[in-house]
Amino acid sequence: MVRSSWRAGIQAVGLLGLALLALAAPAAGQAGDAAGSVRGSVTVVRKGVLGRAAPVSDRSGVVVYLTGFARPAQAAQAFLEQEDETFRPRILPIVRGQSVVFPNHDPIYHNVFSVSPVHAFDLGQYKSTDAPREQVFGAPGLVPVFCNIHPRMIAYVVVLENDAFALTDADGRFAIENAPPGRHTLHAWAPGAERVSAEVDVRPGAAADVALELVVGRIPPHRRKDGSGYPRPGYEAER
Repeated sequence: MVRSSWRAGIQAVGLLGLALLALAAPAAGQAGDAAGSVRGSVTVVRKGVLGRAAPVSDRSGVVVYLTGFARPAQAAQAFLEQEDETFRPRILPIVRGQSVVFPNHDPIYHNVFSVSPVHAFDLGQYKSTDAPREQVFGAPGLVPVFCNIHPRMIAYVVVLENDAFALTDADGRFAIENAPPGRHTLHAWAPGAERVSAEVDVRPGAAADVALELVVGRIPPHRRKDGSGYPRPGYEAER
């Protein structure tokens, strides 16, 4: 059983803020309605010592998404790759029901796992000469993903109810196209931040413009899948 202190450490920085998404029935936007779009920017500030906050120059990698309707993904699979002891991409937004493939391009073993209450899983050890392993994500919410061997390998699968999402660029800009007309809630999230939200009216053939601000704090260290700490730095078990 995973230690309760491990679960509390995740919750302390709001990493599970997406676990319970307030989503309405898929009635927003009737079939045949002309789609609109949502565009804008996210300002990111980072907490420093004594609670001081400073703007972040690189504002890429914030996931921005709409709720209030359900819509299936355009592709059945998404990919979260392991290369140079790093997950790529770091943040992977998908739609509920999609399968994520986890290829390992490294000649060493990795062990992909998550202890998220939204979707816990363990893919076991495998390396580049082994077949990629995959996992279906059937419930909406946030699923932090780790490697049981390499502590610096961290990624986040964000499971959503529709494909109306985008990731910000370095300037914090984003664009969500093909949004159904109606009133929806726009959310923004990044690791170490509490989710921020705003109401938005999407009109047929028009672009709604929204500006959001996200405050990012420290992400606490995580533990291995059994709740134990990682070996001392420089030592890699089962390498």
